Amino acid sequence: MSRLDEAEARLTAAVARLETALARAPRAAGDPEMASALANMRRDYATLREKADAAGGRLDAAIGRLRAILGDDAV
Repeated sequence: MSRLDEAEARLTAAVARLETALARAPRAAGDPEMASALANMRRDYATLREKADAAGGRLDAAIGRLRAILGDDAV
């Protein structure tokens, strides 16, 4: 697993824990500060997801170029 995959997995787990905590504490769900923190975390997650997808695409392209240069059997 790459560092990017590990970071994404940690962020996904953190978002899930935060959502679970909010579900268990209904009075906290009405807290504007908590709502703002959750919105910020969701925005950060979406940004990370876009960057991970872009990085994955670039890696796939680089691997494809290497395979074309070296031949499929070499990689």
